[in-house]
Amino acid sequence: MKTTKPVARTRSLAIVALCAALIAGCMGHTPQRAAEGYVGALKLYNYPACYEALSHQDQVDVTMEQFLTEIPLAPDVSRDWFKTILHAVDFQVGDAKVEGDKANVVVHVTRPDLPLWERTIDATIGPNDTPDAVAQKQINDNSYPKLNYDDNIALVQQGGEWRVFVDFPAKDKIEKIHKDAIAAYHQHDYDKAITLYQQAIAELGKEQATGNDGMKFIYNRELADVQNAKNQIPEAQAYIPKIVLSNVDMKMSQSRVPAIFGNMTNTGDKAIDEVQFTVTYWEGKGKKKKQVFTEVHVPVATPLEFTDFARPVLPFVPGETRSFGFKLTAPPDIQQKATPDLNVTSIVFTQSSAPLPKPPSPTPTETPTPAAGASPAAAAAPSQASLPPPPPAKK
Repeated sequence: MKTTKPVARTRSLAIVALCAALIAGCMGHTPQRAAEGYVGALKLYNYPACYEALSHQDQVDVTMEQFLTEIPLAPDVSRDWFKTILHAVDFQVGDAKVEGDKANVVVHVTRPDLPLWERTIDATIGPNDTPDAVAQKQINDNSYPKLNYDDNIALVQQGGEWRVFVDFPAKDKIEKIHKDAIAAYHQHDYDKAITLYQQAIAELGKEQATGNDGMKFIYNRELADVQNAKNQIPEAQAYIPKIVLSNVDMKMSQSRVPAIFGNMTNTGDKAIDEVQFTVTYWEGKGKKKKQVFTEVHVPVATPLEFTDFARPVLPFVPGETRSFGFKLTAPPDIQQKATPDLNVTSIVFTQSSAPLPKPPSPTPTETPTPAAGASPAAAAAPSQASLPPPPPAKK
């Protein structure tokens, strides 16, 4: 047995190398053959062959090492999940449209619906399971939710061969816009987020470059969720009183920084992906009362995108109570002199079709941790609470 394993391994490697060589030999003769060669090499994890299939300009723009961090048509996941998810992706090369020395080939893609899959696992997982283990089992069973869409491989003719055209600098610019769009969404700045999504999609439509159609599909999907959230603003504002705050108090954290701690309960009938708090500081009384500072915190921020099962992706469901805690950012003189009010100022309803988890038992906030001997809790009302100034930090 000790002598047969290395032999089997050598044969397997030889077969893979032969397949990769055959694929590489097929690359370049027609647009379809070039596209088939690229996805074939990708499915065999033959990244050098994928890199060699690129246009001259693309190879100038990125090194092999850089290419490995942004492989066109590959899943946008961490290294731990890359091969597993790529193995589950099916590419079907379709028709080619040729215009002179340029071509565009349709690629039909079937792959795991990553955000839906992650939310579904997190919502239904058993107490003795882990998301990674469940995901791996579903990959093996082919029982995960799937996503179907058309992507593309763009090609240019160079030296008598068709080579894959990506335009990495443009991709980097577009992905930066997308990142900013997601950040704006989490800040509940829907107009900015929508504008950025539309800008990214417009940039993707300016040229035929490999992977642009797939990116447009994903971005349009996320944009629809953001537009729905904007359209639901009146309903969301009416729902805010159903977010009930309790045991709210201002305390010193272990790092001796003033912080606010408490519980919030979703007493309504809708699942929530985002909750935004605003702390408003007031000075004076009666007609002389004036606002002197505000700060915003987001204790519930459920991601739109796939997180590689790195964190629980769970909406704030009806009947659930969550603990919260956050450090204050107002200048020390304002915190000492002004009276702070805590209010729920914005929420975002869950847009995902994933099943909802059962309301868990409240869990204590981990960061920041309240220090011992803090001031007693202030009375709280639904969606708002008035707080006394924090105790001074001990020197």
